Amino acid sequence: MNNLTKNTISVLSDYSLFDNTLYKIIPVIPISNVCYKFFNSVFDIERIIKEEKPSLIILNKVNYTPEEINYLINNDYKNISLIIMIDSYFKYDLFYENFIKGIITVRRPLSINKLLEIVKSSLFSFKKKNKIEDYIKLRTIEMAKTFLITYENMFEDETHKFMEHDAMEKRKNMYDIASNIVIKYLKEKEDINYESKNQW
Repeated sequence: MNNLTKNTISVLSDYSLFDNTLYKIIPVIPISNVCYKFFNSVFDIERIIKEEKPSLIILNKVNYTPEEINYLINNDYKNISLIIMIDSYFKYDLFYENFIKGIITVRRPLSINKLLEIVKSSLFSFKKKNKIEDYIKLRTIEMAKTFLITYENMFEDETHKFMEHDAMEKRKNMYDIASNIVIKYLKEKEDINYESKNQW
């Protein structure tokens, strides 16, 4: 990684999922100053966190074993913006119970443009802080943005304006607004409608 690279994205993706896999898509995503690192097993994450210090982890597998789920839940992701799990359907209740750790699941199909907006939001809006409460607040805001991008067809800049405007109208701070958005979508996760055009 050269001196110009500011962010690392670590990616786990099954080779055989699609003709147009993350292995082909992610390296050509038009975001500068990003280094992409691919890994082969969920159980590599602890090493990746220590050695590569990624800003964002993307998980793109068909299935996860109970051992993998428990392993993911029990790791410390304090300095990581989000762990984005791209899945075909929701089945991992433990992730919803532990969303404060930063593990968020978004359903396939997911358009390339939406993936791009989620990555941009996660990388450039998340500022690393030393206090754990700051991590939690910032991560919650990133989660809220991810839900709005994925399920409300917003762009990253629109999500910020939307939450900012909502906070002003309700006289609340951004964290409170973001928390309500996250809780809303976690509760409604089985009832969300999804687009089907140009998806992967």
